[in-house]
Amino acid sequence: MQIPRLKDVAKKAGVSVAAASLALSGKGRISREVRAKVRAVADDLSYRVGAGARASHPARQAVGIMHPEDRAYDWGFVRPTLLEVERTMHRNGYNPVLLPLDPRAPGDRAVRLVADACVGAVFAVQYADGDALSQLGSRGIKVVVINYGGFQDRFHTVCVDDFQGAYEGTLSLLALGHRAIAFVEYERPESPAVVADRFVGFRKALEEAKVSFSPQQRITIPFMDGKLLEGKLAALFSRPVRPTAIFAHDDYLGLFVIEALRGLGLAVPDDVSLVAPGDVLDYGLPLMPQITTMRIDTALLGRIAANLMLERMQSADSDLHVLKVKEQLVRRASCRQVRGGTE
Repeated sequence: MQIPRLKDVAKKAGVSVAAASLALSGKGRISREVRAKVRAVADDLSYRVGAGARASHPARQAVGIMHPEDRAYDWGFVRPTLLEVERTMHRNGYNPVLLPLDPRAPGDRAVRLVADACVGAVFAVQYADGDALSQLGSRGIKVVVINYGGFQDRFHTVCVDDFQGAYEGTLSLLALGHRAIAFVEYERPESPAVVADRFVGFRKALEEAKVSFSPQQRITIPFMDGKLLEGKLAALFSRPVRPTAIFAHDDYLGLFVIEALRGLGLAVPDDVSLVAPGDVLDYGLPLMPQITTMRIDTALLGRIAANLMLERMQSADSDLHVLKVKEQLVRRASCRQVRGGTE
């Protein structure tokens, strides 16, 4: 006799797997009627919490979490995402397995890593090899992409609304009276969508405010090349109209901007205001520069992605879903009002 699983209880009760899990655990905002119905179905099927996960088809109960290890500095940024995925999947009877990857390795190595882990589903966190993910899908492994927007037409995706974040971050500078705003970014060939979205959102805010922007106000450097950044900023600030503010690609790059400006005898925010998306940095550390950011709720990314995966695992594949998390402005000490500001 086949041991009943949580999805069997959910199906018979007419609820989602997540709702069934909450009803049986006594947690969450579940009505008395639904909780009673789920428990009655569980009793009828002789289901016991955790039994299905332990005893029925164990390979399909393991869920992989792929994470490239190329950017050690943002581990604190992505860690809440991984923890929320792990917690949610554990609560629903699945065993998450972390699969660290070298992003420079060929895609077939990633496919072998996932296959060797014997998982039935995988979360691809900031992973940019679409062919490898397609191979996993062809093997019946369900894929949910997290925090990478390049595959929105191919895979179920949960990512950040980078366009809106850059748009609103630029609006915050405009509201402070800034009209000469530079844009600083670094090359990210593995993530062209986020680079493009942030610049387009920045430009949209300027265009709506009828603020001019020249190509010279856009600075692009190789990944964290501080020396080149200082040289390009020196050229920019030698022009007749000097920027009063900078929008940086993320707050880690913002650190390099602050240091480069210091080398030019300029200070943030006294001489130049600074805004950046991310909250990659730990602002609780002593001496950490307090940069105004468009904060990304990485824990929310994980929760949404885990629930999307649970829905996929309990039912046949539906239409492709792309869910985006909005960035939130967090005011710190890197901006000041200039003449004409409304705040």
